[in-house]
Amino acid sequence: MNIRSKFSTLAVLGLLSLGTSSCSDFLNPEPRNSVDRSQVFTDLEGARAALNGTYGNLLSANNTGLRVPIFADMLADNLAHIGTFPSFAQLKNRAVLPDNAEVTNMWSSLYSTINRANNVIAYTPAVTGTTDAVKNQIIGEALFVRALAYFYLVNYWGDVPLVITPTTTPDNTLFVSRNPKAAVYDQMVADLTEAEAALPTTGGPARASRLAATALKARIALYRQQYSEASRLADLVLAGGYTLNPSYRAAVASENPTESIFEVQFDAQNQSSYAFFMLPTTNGGRNEMSPTGPGSTLTTAYETGDQRRDATISNGSFQLNGRAIAVGNQVKYTDPGTGTDNFKAIRLAEIILISAEAKARLNDAPGAITALNRIRTRAGLPVAAGLTQTQVLDLIERERRVELALEGHRWFDLIRTGRAQAVLNITDVNRLLLPIPFRETLNNPNMVQNPGYN
Repeated sequence: MNIRSKFSTLAVLGLLSLGTSSCSDFLNPEPRNSVDRSQVFTDLEGARAALNGTYGNLLSANNTGLRVPIFADMLADNLAHIGTFPSFAQLKNRAVLPDNAEVTNMWSSLYSTINRANNVIAYTPAVTGTTDAVKNQIIGEALFVRALAYFYLVNYWGDVPLVITPTTTPDNTLFVSRNPKAAVYDQMVADLTEAEAALPTTGGPARASRLAATALKARIALYRQQYSEASRLADLVLAGGYTLNPSYRAAVASENPTESIFEVQFDAQNQSSYAFFMLPTTNGGRNEMSPTGPGSTLTTAYETGDQRRDATISNGSFQLNGRAIAVGNQVKYTDPGTGTDNFKAIRLAEIILISAEAKARLNDAPGAITALNRIRTRAGLPVAAGLTQTQVLDLIERERRVELALEGHRWFDLIRTGRAQAVLNITDVNRLLLPIPFRETLNNPNMVQNPGYN
């Protein structure tokens, strides 16, 4: 089978998955154009094509191509919804219904990604004609992508089904139950630890590397309040040779800059949708979301003199194709036409801030401030000094907000620190999780809805 033929079969690797559509769809007969996995995983070429298909699933607008990261800013206070999509308005108003199409499509896309990864992990070991080291690297990359998909699932929905084997037959085994969030995190850490042993220490941010796996483990440790481990892992990454770009604008707007650790790649054939959804119509967008408007206070979150503000939000002088972008619109993503803006899933600045926060929570204020000042100095701000633990943590929260704005962190940060209800004036604690998609609970008797959505 040639490479073009193998790519054309990749869709089947997600057809009977927890995510191509829903649990109900798993019970449908296998589509006529499906191809048995044994025809894909026949050689190294096929295994690599399947791995590329796993990465490719991330490109969907229902995945990291738009919704998965950007909704973490819109659910919080970094983005306003100013457009016409009722499903977006539900999310912004935190009045999400279980049949919300955005919620359903994100869930489906993330589980489809997981099932593609599961296929690679399960079937690559039997591939012949190559070395174990090559096969292990392919498996390691799939383990990394699976862990990344589960990271988003547990942080949007809490307890979720933990599925680590390929979904191959439409039977009652598809009636999965939700697993505790802690158990899903444990599996993510196990996946990433296995990946670390198989992945190369170097390589471009377009593929998973050993340090990318370590960086994601550091993030997970921070979220789990395992601060000693978060500090240790973050410092391993910081010693790994990545460097901060001197310019914040270059770090966030250029393709694969020196501080990018894992970056989802887009081009004219595989387009991202950030710029299209967040730029005005006069600049080629649809004007659906903006950092300026009801429910967003991002424009006021920057200190005076912070260079990151004009690199993120237009001051009126930013030009795109010879036309100014009006004041208050985002300028982090600037290609609404061909969608070549990449998604910086993990970059060095985040790891520095993980190190700073972990040290602050361990009462190592000097270590925390030293790390924090690396970020502040690049932003053109004065160094911090003489702060209490509480003051350091408050400043880190602010720095994470503006440094990582529109990169999919703010909602998760407020949830994990227990600050979401106070900052966002949320009175119903149940609104801190999204509803399980309606069709999942409708068709799967073992799928229990999140509280408050029945």
